[in-house]
Amino acid sequence: MKKSVLAILMTSLFFTTFSAQSHQVEAVTMMKAPLVIDDEQPAIAPLETPEPKTKQDVALLLNLPVKNMNDVNQVTRDQFSVTNYSIEEIEMLAKLVNGEARGETFEGKVAVAAVTLNRVLSAKFPNSLKKVIFESGAYTAVSDGQYDQRPGPESYKAVYAALSGQDPSSGALFYYNPDIATDDWIRTRHIIKEIGKHVFTR
Repeated sequence: MKKSVLAILMTSLFFTTFSAQSHQVEAVTMMKAPLVIDDEQPAIAPLETPEPKTKQDVALLLNLPVKNMNDVNQVTRDQFSVTNYSIEEIEMLAKLVNGEARGETFEGKVAVAAVTLNRVLSAKFPNSLKKVIFESGAYTAVSDGQYDQRPGPESYKAVYAALSGQDPSSGALFYYNPDIATDDWIRTRHIIKEIGKHVFTR
C-alpha cells in the first residue's frame, strides 16, 4: 500500500511540474511576441486656411466688416495695421488688382495691392483706399475702364495677402511697365525691384 501511495504522489508531482513549465513557456512566448503596428491607418490631413475667392471670403478671413476708412482723417502705420476695412473697399482693391495686374504672377498681383496700401500710409497721397484708387491719373486701369471688369479668385487672394501684411514691392509707392510707359517722370524714380513686367519704385 505504501508503494501505491508513493506512486500516486510521484505521478501527481510529475504532472504539476509539467504544467508549471508549460505555463512558463507560454508566458515567455507571449512576452517575446513582436508588437504589430498597423501601418495602414489613414493619416489625418492638416487643416488648411481656405483660399479666398470672393470679397465675402476675404472679409471673413480678416474678421470684417467694419469701419470705413473714408471716416479717417489721419492714419499712422500702427493704426492702419488694425484698421478694419469695409467689404466695398475689398472689392475696390480686387478690381484694381485685376485691372492693373491681370496676367501677372500672384506675387505681382500682391505687389500692386501693396503699393496701393503703401500710398494710403504715405503723406504724399490721400488717406483712404477709395481716394487713392480714384485719384486723377493714378491708375491706368481706372482711366481706361479695365477697373470695371469683374475680379477673379486670384485677385481676391492677392488682396487678402496684402491686407494681411505681405508686401513683395518692399514699400514701393509707384510701379510701371517700362515697355509701354510714356511718362518720363516715372522713369526717374529710384527702382527698388522688378516683378514680372512691372518695375517698382519710390
